[in-house]
Amino acid sequence: MEIDTRCPVCWRLDEDGGHCFLKCNKVKMVWREMNLEDTRVQLLAMINAKEVVNHILSMEEKRMLSVIGLLWAWWNARSRCNAGEPLMTVADISFSAHDVSSHGREAQPTHTQSVTGGTISWQPPPVDVLKINFDGAFRAAEKEEPWGFIIRDSDGQGVVAGSGRLSAIADALSAEGEACLAALHAAMARGISRVIIESDSTNLVSALCGSVFDRAPGGAIFCEARYLLAQHFIPVSISAIPRKL
Repeated sequence: MEIDTRCPVCWRLDEDGGHCFLKCNKVKMVWREMNLEDTRVQLLAMINAKEVVNHILSMEEKRMLSVIGLLWAWWNARSRCNAGEPLMTVADISFSAHDVSSHGREAQPTHTQSVTGGTISWQPPPVDVLKINFDGAFRAAEKEEPWGFIIRDSDGQGVVAGSGRLSAIADALSAEGEACLAALHAAMARGISRVIIESDSTNLVSALCGSVFDRAPGGAIFCEARYLLAQHFIPVSISAIPRKL
């Protein structure tokens, strides 16, 4: 039986686990894309696979989940390549890795909360945190979405705000998701990282914290928002707050 030991990505002979996950020229680009090059170098110094696994499991939780997501996403991309499909782009593999790692953080209750009874007024964030509030409206007849957002500091002063209108929106949840994306992009453009996110939609909060709505019409919107949160932000909390009438 003839066994092909070439790497299906770079065609190097005698592929092993070290080459597959740490040394292949393409996988190195993914480690760098995810800002984990220092971790890759540390893992290269390990003697065997058992040391590599033990080192990963001893990492701080967020980094550990990012590394696990990267390894899973790369193996998936490499396997598709081995089956004759073209290799996914580095950005797509990185996106998939962040999505996997975000699922691993779904069980962290300190990052999400939902207020379902009564109404409360707007509460200021801590001094070193900014609060993002947004809303999107949906008009079924026109399938249009007016949206708006505001980012405020601990004094209640507006740091940045925006509004707009999009067409061809599938449903109200997608409208909320588009408003969230607009707020996140505006925050990224100004270097904002530590945020509290509040929405009056409990379904959107669920979509931002897990994959439960990924097959909904706005699934791509929610996946992108989770990716941006994982890559560019330190979410202090993501909460569903009823709108005060």
